Amino acid sequence: MNIKKFAEKYLIYVILVIIGVIGYLIYSLFGNITVIKNNIFSVESKINDSVLDLDKKIVELQKGLEIVAKTNSELSQNLQAQQTKSDSIDQTLSGLAGTVNTLEKLSKTDRELLQKYSKVYFLNENYVPVQLSNIDQKYLQNKSASLQFHTVVMIFLTKMLDDASANSSAALVVSTYRSFGTQGTLKNSYRVTYGSGANAFSADQGYSEHQLGTTVDLTAPDINPALDIKFDSTPTYVWLTDNAYKYGFILSYPKNNSYYQYEPWHWRFVGVALATKLHNENKNFYNLDQREIDTYLSTIFDQLPL
Repeated sequence: MNIKKFAEKYLIYVILVIIGVIGYLIYSLFGNITVIKNNIFSVESKINDSVLDLDKKIVELQKGLEIVAKTNSELSQNLQAQQTKSDSIDQTLSGLAGTVNTLEKLSKTDRELLQKYSKVYFLNENYVPVQLSNIDQKYLQNKSASLQFHTVVMIFLTKMLDDASANSSAALVVSTYRSFGTQGTLKNSYRVTYGSGANAFSADQGYSEHQLGTTVDLTAPDINPALDIKFDSTPTYVWLTDNAYKYGFILSYPKNNSYYQYEPWHWRFVGVALATKLHNENKNFYNLDQREIDTYLSTIFDQLPL
């Protein structure tokens, strides 16, 4: 065998070996690719399964959230309903408390204080205000007199007199509380002097507002006699007509009233609320229905002057 043929055989053998190696490598490569594909497919399958599972969980979570939202809405509605009931109960209790408070105040308040007396309502000889106090002499027209006034109302009266004086409209007290007997004696003296004409300006015993202890006759320092019609031309009277209601006082017998002659000096305490109503509506106490007047009894001592 010559060298040329041996070389050819050897070359062929080498080529075959190379082809075999290449084939093996290709085979191995395709095998790896298949494995990789299988792995990729497996991963994709797992991902898909995870995504599907996640979607299911999301759907379930959404349903859960919807249930929670619905429950919260129902709870909110129930809470609101309960709050409404609670508010209603509170209002009812508050109303009851107010009613109880009003009834309690009424039980402790003299019902005579807002009755119409002048020729209408009668006070018997045994009636005396629950408590009377002496008026400080500095407020009196006659410094030597001893005059009494309803103790609870005293603060309203003295505050009004102090404020009037501070506004250059000094008012002095001429007359206050009169007992049943004192009023009878006074009326008899008037009858002796004026006969039946006394009925035009003086009440019979039992019909006088002065017996309540909440009525006061006022005058100005320069008026003589003290109780005179000319009192209504003084700055004191003007101040009283503009301000007395703030302290709970009203003029009982204004011009053209149906009971007695005009008495610009005669002022009665009826409480700030009622006095303010009468002032604002330009009405006379004796022209109101007694049932309407009675509604102010529970507040008669409220709103103390500042």
